[in-house]
Amino acid sequence: MEFPSKDMFRGVNILDPKELLACAQDDSDAGRQRLAKAVSQFFDDRQLNQTEQSLASEILLNLIRQAEVDLREALSERLSVQTNIPPEVMVYLANDQIAVARNVLMHSPVLNDVDLVYIISSKGEEHSRLIAQRDRLSPLVADRLIDTGDVQTMLNLVDNQRVHLQKASMRKLAKAALRSEELQAPLLRRPEVDTDIAIDLYMIVSQALRKEIAERFLIPPQVLDQSLEELIHELSNEAKGMREATPDMIALARRFEERKDISADLMIKTLRRGQVGFFLALFGERVGLTPEHVIKMIQKDGGKPFVVGCRHIGMMKSEFASIFLLSRGIRTGDKIVDQRELAMALKNFDAIRDFDVQRIMKTWLANPDII
Repeated sequence: MEFPSKDMFRGVNILDPKELLACAQDDSDAGRQRLAKAVSQFFDDRQLNQTEQSLASEILLNLIRQAEVDLREALSERLSVQTNIPPEVMVYLANDQIAVARNVLMHSPVLNDVDLVYIISSKGEEHSRLIAQRDRLSPLVADRLIDTGDVQTMLNLVDNQRVHLQKASMRKLAKAALRSEELQAPLLRRPEVDTDIAIDLYMIVSQALRKEIAERFLIPPQVLDQSLEELIHELSNEAKGMREATPDMIALARRFEERKDISADLMIKTLRRGQVGFFLALFGERVGLTPEHVIKMIQKDGGKPFVVGCRHIGMMKSEFASIFLLSRGIRTGDKIVDQRELAMALKNFDAIRDFDVQRIMKTWLANPDII
């Protein structure tokens, strides 16, 4: 390991380079600990001017670049709690492998928001998960952590009671809980949960958590209806097209199916609002098929397979008629329904036997591609 010459230390009250080199060459655990302690004490004991800090930073970076992993770990642990370490040194350690970066990511007060956002964007999930456990996090950094989409990162953030989460961040987490059920209970227990957030969560959580929300917050039924409509509208607007069933829509539909909340009335209302993507997600969850297979059922053979699906889930004739009329756009792109087409569909609805419905659906569920 090579270090700057003694000339570089002139006028600077710094460790003697020979001593530093001797310490660095001692590869025993005790030697590495002495080196890490010496370096950290140097920064801890002195107030450096700009020139001294620049020189000290150069020396320390030179040491770190050439050091073995265990020495870098030791330096990281000692330097992570100090406030006067050169920022470039801490950024270097924070971008190191996770064993070295751990303490810096979790504790270093030297890292600023720009540093943290860059690390979140450029490094892997392990780095983000540790950042989420810091004692202080700005709303900007918290949002970037949520935007990673990594469930464990979000769990670490939600479990971090030392930080305050802004309402916008809580809403983003509530939406993320659509697809990650393990987020729901910890999120509900955050101190920032108010009535608005509770309503957001009520739409997506399990039956047991719904009961808990209802006991803690008095929420009128009409407010819940309005909130559901706004959520579906938001999910529909995020889709590339209104006919696309996004993963969030499918996750919400799955939650509804788990709670036995998917009814013909809900599907009819969804189609009337033009939210075709969410209808496909709802019907798919109810019947046990993907939205893509639901589209095939609706479009194929004048909608005869769709008749089978509707009968399979126990839909009444009047309900089927409404959905058949409203789903015309999915079949042909034309919203105007020929009365003869509706009459034929109703005839098929009446004609097919329950035994045949169950037999056909059993075959399709085993191999949906034959629809």
